[in-house]
Amino acid sequence: MTASYDSRRKQDSFRRRLAVLQAAGSIFARQGYKAAKMAEIARDAGVSKGLVFHFFGSKQALFSALVEDCLNQWSTLSEYRASAAEENSLDELRRLFLASFEFVESNPVLLLFSSDEEGLLDNYRKDFARRNKRWRERIRRSLREGISRGEIRDLDAARTAVVFHELQSAMVANTAFSGAAPRYDRRKIDLAIDIFLRGIQQGSSP
Repeated sequence: MTASYDSRRKQDSFRRRLAVLQAAGSIFARQGYKAAKMAEIARDAGVSKGLVFHFFGSKQALFSALVEDCLNQWSTLSEYRASAAEENSLDELRRLFLASFEFVESNPVLLLFSSDEEGLLDNYRKDFARRNKRWRERIRRSLREGISRGEIRDLDAARTAVVFHELQSAMVANTAFSGAAPRYDRRKIDLAIDIFLRGIQQGSSP
C-alpha cells in the first residue's frame, strides 16, 4: 500500500509540475518575462501559488527550468525527425533545419531571446553558447558523413555548419510575434534550405 501510495504521489507531483511549466510557457510567451505573474501561472496550471514556489522557488528559477525543458525538447525533436533519414545526409540536414520551426511554433517562449528586449540573454548566454557549440558539432557530423558517402562535395564542414546554424537562427527569429503563436512562411523556409543543400551537394560548383 505504501509503495503504491508513494508512486501515486510522485506521479501526481510530476503532473502538476508539468502543468506549471506548460502554463508558464504560455504566459511568458504571451506577456514577456517581466510582466508575467506567478499567481496567474498558478491559476492557469490549476495549482496554488505556494505549490509553484515549492516546485521552483522563484520566478527566475521557474523560467530557467522552462527554458531548460524547452531546449531539451527541441534537441529531442530534432534528433527524432533526423532519425528517419540517417542514410541520406542531405535529407537529414533538411530535417534538422525544419524541426526548429516546427518546435518554436509550439513553444514560442524561446522567441523572447530573439530581440533580448527584456535583457534575458545575460543570464543564459553561457548555456546558449554551450548548446550552440553542440548543435554545430551535430551539423558538422552530418556534413562529414555526407562528404564520406559522396553525397556532399568536399568542403570545410566546420564553417559550413556555422553557416547552416546562422541561417537557421536568423530565420527562426525573423517572425512577427505579439502574443500569439508564431507561424512561419513554410515556402520561404523550404526555399532557404533547398538553396543551401543545392550549394553543398556533390556536383555543385564551389
